[in-house]
Amino acid sequence: MRILAFALGNATRADDGAGIALARGLEALVADLEVIEAQELAPEHAEALAGAAGVLFLDASVSGTPGEVRAARLVPRPARTAILQALTPEEVLDMARAAHGRAPPAGLVTVAGREFAYGQGLSPEVEAALPRARELARELVETFGTDGR
Repeated sequence: MRILAFALGNATRADDGAGIALARGLEALVADLEVIEAQELAPEHAEALAGAAGVLFLDASVSGTPGEVRAARLVPRPARTAILQALTPEEVLDMARAAHGRAPPAGLVTVAGREFAYGQGLSPEVEAALPRARELARELVETFGTDGR
């Protein structure tokens, strides 16, 4: 059962690299994990996720208290009329369903950041939140088999 994880963000923008940092070490908790690092989601990602048993989107968030972790299941949602910027995870799932006939079970795990300016390294709050975020990602993957898809 291959699980695909999109580690989103930019590691040169401090806490924006939270999704990438979250993915590192997640393979110890999630079997058969394949990680794709990307600064943002694009239409070509729909093909990559269509064949997966499940997909995780791992990202930083600008909202919330720094270090706050959120996890949620996702459902496909049609893309905006004009694609002028990065796609949302729900839009990429919808593209997979439309172009490839299926959208796998999916979840989103975010860690709220404090600092998004250019710079290396995560803030202490984000760094401290990573173990909890990885555990929530593992728990989401466990729900993927309950969909019957």
